[in-house]
Amino acid sequence: MNKETLAFFALLFTMMSISGSPYPYMLIIAYLIHELGHLFFASLVGAKIEKFKLSTFHLSLSYDCSKITYGKEILVCLGGIIFNLITAGILWLIPAFRGEACQFFVICNLSLALMNLYPVSILDGAGALKALMLIKLRQDLAEKISNTVSIIAVFAMWLLSIYLQLAFSSNLSLFFISVLLLMELCFSFKNI
Repeated sequence: MNKETLAFFALLFTMMSISGSPYPYMLIIAYLIHELGHLFFASLVGAKIEKFKLSTFHLSLSYDCSKITYGKEILVCLGGIIFNLITAGILWLIPAFRGEACQFFVICNLSLALMNLYPVSILDGAGALKALMLIKLRQDLAEKISNTVSIIAVFAMWLLSIYLQLAFSSNLSLFFISVLLLMELCFSFKNI
């Protein structure tokens, strides 16, 4: 199976999983807010925006951080998370936004922010961690540590999903996310 086929099935699965929610468009809006956060901070620190792309199961921006400091690169990596947290915080604090739809949107933003903090190389948390390591470590060592942490993190998520399924008969979302992350990791390591 090639990457494009995987991307199609992953996108199809994602759309099917959110179509069962009462407000499927809200997850898409949370994704856009997330990417706007990256765009805002990339523009703010002078990183060059290369392209907007659809990856395996998320939207993403490609930007060139080669001409900025690692501290600014960390800010760009965390920009989407920051925007999602700000959006969730504002909506949570304003009493007029206490309805079911708004609470679902807050959960979408918080979930997206927390998921992207996870230290898997294709997510923002790993990008920030790698940039942080590059402040003190050689690039080859930082990449080796980042790749190892990514593999361990995805494997831990996969084990947790199996445990939750067996113990509580929870839905399979976490399992599918961990499998998709693992497949994306395999493709990214193959291209190195």
